[in-house]
Amino acid sequence: MKTVTDAERVLGQIERGECRVGPDAAREIAARHEAAYGAAWPTDHARADALTALPQDGTS
Repeated sequence: MKTVTDAERVLGQIERGECRVGPDAAREIAARHEAAYGAAWPTDHARADALTALPQDGTS
């Protein structure tokens, strides 16, 4: 029996439609998760603003 690599196995799953890849699939998954669990970021983006306000030189 031929040994199947992980890459061959995954490509086969994609070809058979067992898993989806790409931006459209990612958007659909994100929309389902947001509907189920809420938005990943608050509407005011406070956390993103806080991250960009951190010093960029490695100091805290």
